[in-house]
Amino acid sequence: MRTLLLALWLFSAAVLIQTSLSAQMVEESLAQDPGPLDFIQGDSYEQWILQSLAGDALIGIAADGRLVPRLAERWKVRNDGTVMFFLRSDARYLDGRRVSAEDVIWTVQQLLQHPKASPTKRAILEGATVGSEEGHPWIRSPRPAGRLLMELARVPIAQRNHPDGGSGPFAFRKEPGAWVFTRRDHFLKPRIDGIRFRLMPDPAGVMTALQKGWLSIGAPATRRQTEAPPTHRLVTQPMHAQLVVWSRAGVAPLQLMERWRKDAFPAQLLGQNARPSRGLWPETLGFRPQSIDAGPSPPQSQGTLRLIYGAGEESLEKLLLALRERARRDGIDLQITPIEQGLLAERLQKSDFQLACSMVVYDPHPWAVLEYMEPHGPMNFTGWRHPQLAGLVSRIQQPGDPAWRDLQSLWARDPAALPLLDFQSVIWVDRRLEVEPSPMGLYLHTPGAAGWRWSQR
Repeated sequence: MRTLLLALWLFSAAVLIQTSLSAQMVEESLAQDPGPLDFIQGDSYEQWILQSLAGDALIGIAADGRLVPRLAERWKVRNDGTVMFFLRSDARYLDGRRVSAEDVIWTVQQLLQHPKASPTKRAILEGATVGSEEGHPWIRSPRPAGRLLMELARVPIAQRNHPDGGSGPFAFRKEPGAWVFTRRDHFLKPRIDGIRFRLMPDPAGVMTALQKGWLSIGAPATRRQTEAPPTHRLVTQPMHAQLVVWSRAGVAPLQLMERWRKDAFPAQLLGQNARPSRGLWPETLGFRPQSIDAGPSPPQSQGTLRLIYGAGEESLEKLLLALRERARRDGIDLQITPIEQGLLAERLQKSDFQLACSMVVYDPHPWAVLEYMEPHGPMNFTGWRHPQLAGLVSRIQQPGDPAWRDLQSLWARDPAALPLLDFQSVIWVDRRLEVEPSPMGLYLHTPGAAGWRWSQR
């Protein structure tokens, strides 16, 4: 009997210990499979989250938009624009090896040379050269140093010859149906044990999991946002995010959509998440609202427009159905077609569409909009170009420079893309979990998830 009681006690203790440990893991969900962790090729939003947890960039961006040290404890800009970085001595990969200049050089060279490298990161580094001096890596770019530093926050440094190796605050492992990150001994000193992501593409399933307390963080259904269960609180954070339509059919369809966006989306459909866009570029990045300036709006007429978008996003589909109904009032047949996310990315890269729609999350600085315009910009899906572009961009050194207004006016005369909605993030967060919201979301700023902690209350 004593042996049996002891066995039962040990079993109970094990269960309690396991429950205590699992309670310290943040439980999250992913709407789609991000694929393998890959600091060179990975480029989806879900992949960016994985990379932010498992990797470190040279530079970090704080929740308030300031540049802060990350892998580089400091940096120096030379007269010729070269940026020299001084790496931390306590930044290490999972095998214990210190992050070195060779890792920085290898990562940059791979992003510039690998045929399947992330288009976003390759565009950031276009025209750049990289090297080292006395063990300190340097990067020289045709871009202004201020812009380069802001954009390097999106380039985590991989371990040389290991595209899946990062030095970040959490160690990654893949489990069946889950992506698990556990706390490391790291210079950001993460205060949570880790984060477990489960694949949950069905929004109804996410809602059920939130209401039952199975998820620590999640996005509630629009109509239920204010009904957070007692275990959670509602957190709202402004985002540099928009729903954008690109046009390969010229500016006329965008002129129509500029009119439609004002009244296409019922308030109950948007909830607290979104409001109709008012201009061409995000107001959250400091741009004043500006309309398309391409002559008179096209008259109402019969016609057909074909728009593709990423399948599997129920909320996006509802928004586009509302837009289709608004187009019908003007005699336009807006045909919307969902396609698999990978195929959508491929067709965007090949400019194989008439109209295409997707969510865009911008970096927290005005240079992010140049991705629409520059010849190899990761959002220039239409081949847009203009002979005045290079001259205007060369006059921009800082946010707020007068050339920004001239650049926006240039785009307004013949834009290739139009935002329909401006988004903010509405999420439910476990009341015991203390997080730091930011315009980049919960994960992508520094310290990001490493700064979360469980309340002792």
